[in-house]
Amino acid sequence: MIDMANKGNSKNIVYNHYLILSDEQILIDNTINDIKKTLRVNESFDFETCSIQECDYSDIINKIFTAPFVSTKRILVLKNIEKKKLSELQEFAKLLKTVPESCCLIMVYYADKKLSRKRVLEDFKKVCEIFSNAHPVTLMPDDTTVYRWIMKKIEGLGLKDRHEIVDYLMEEFSDDVTGMKSEIQKIENYLYQTRQMGLSELKDISQGLTDYDIYNIANNFFQRKAEALNQLIRIQPYLRSPMVLIDALARVLCNYARKSKDEKNIQHITSELSRIDSRVKTGSDFVELNLEIFFIKNLGGLSKGAIYGK
Repeated sequence: MIDMANKGNSKNIVYNHYLILSDEQILIDNTINDIKKTLRVNESFDFETCSIQECDYSDIINKIFTAPFVSTKRILVLKNIEKKKLSELQEFAKLLKTVPESCCLIMVYYADKKLSRKRVLEDFKKVCEIFSNAHPVTLMPDDTTVYRWIMKKIEGLGLKDRHEIVDYLMEEFSDDVTGMKSEIQKIENYLYQTRQMGLSELKDISQGLTDYDIYNIANNFFQRKAEALNQLIRIQPYLRSPMVLIDALARVLCNYARKSKDEKNIQHITSELSRIDSRVKTGSDFVELNLEIFFIKNLGGLSKGAIYGK
C-alpha cells in the first residue's frame, strides 16, 4: 500500500492524531490494529469507536479529553469523516485545536470506490488542510503492492498453478483487497481438507461455493436464515479451527448489536459465544457439536424475523 505522507517514518512512532484515507476497509482495520499493538492499549477500557455523524461535536471533544483508565493512552477512532461537508469539518476543526498526550485520535476517511483516484486524493487533500495538525496516512493499494501481498499470502500453501492463480486473483480482485482476503481465506479453508488446489478449483470456489465464506454464514445466522445451519455443517470439515467462525460471528454480532431492538437476546448470544470460545481454548472435543446446537437454538424462531430486530 502507499502511505504518501509517512515515508521514512518508523512503524514504532505513534502520533496523537491520525487522519487515515483508504477505499479498503481491511487496510484501515490493519492500520488501527498496528497502532493498538504498538500502544498496547487495553481494548476493554481504553479503546472506543464512534461516528462523527452520530455524535455531537462537544461529545467527541469530551471523549478525546477523557483520561485512559488502565493504559498509557486512550484510542478513539472517529469514523465517517467523508460523510461531512467541508464546512462542517471546518466547524469541528475549530473546536479540536489540540489532542492531549493521553489520547490517540484516529479519524477515518473511507473513500468511495466509484470515484476516481484523482478525485478522492483531491478531496482528501482538502480535509488534510482543515486538520493540518493531524498525521495523514494514505492507504491506496497499487498493482505492484497488491501482487506482492498475494504472493506473500499464498507462497506457503503449496498450490498447483501458483502463478496462474496469482494472475487470476489480480485480474478479478486487484481493486478489492478486502474481497481478495475473503478469497484467500476460502483457499486456505479448502486446502485444509483437500491439500491440493489448481486454478479450476479456485474458479469453482470463487464463482459458486459461497459456503466457504464465513462472513456469509455469520450474516445469514443473524438474519435467521435457515440455510445458515446447512452452511455450517458443510463448512466445518474445511475450517482450520472453529475460532475462525467464532471470530466472524463475534465481528458481525457487533454490527447487528447496534441495530438491535432486543438487548436481552443479544446479551444471550454474546454469552453463548463466549462460552463456546472458552471451550475451544480449553481444548474441548465437542466444539463442533456446541456450534451446531448454538445455531439450532438461535435459528429456532425463524418466524420472529432477524435477530437484530423484529
